[in-house]
Amino acid sequence: MKKIYKIEVDCAHCAAKSEDAAKKVEGVQDLAINFMTQKMTIDFAEGADEKKVLKDILKTCRKVDRFFTIEC
Repeated sequence: MKKIYKIEVDCAHCAAKSEDAAKKVEGVQDLAINFMTQKMTIDFAEGADEKKVLKDILKTCRKVDRFFTIEC
């Protein structure tokens, strides 16, 4: 299941690093961050708990950019 979320990330470098880190989160089949539009597209793995995956992505991305946010 693919979903698009509005995000807030400070710079293109942080967006790229966040994308690389978030792709490794369990339950993520694929993920892309577009810095220019401030959007993140997530393709959830089959049977993944969407809320848990989002929480884990946020925790992971905040290690890269402490101001990273996901608007649900």
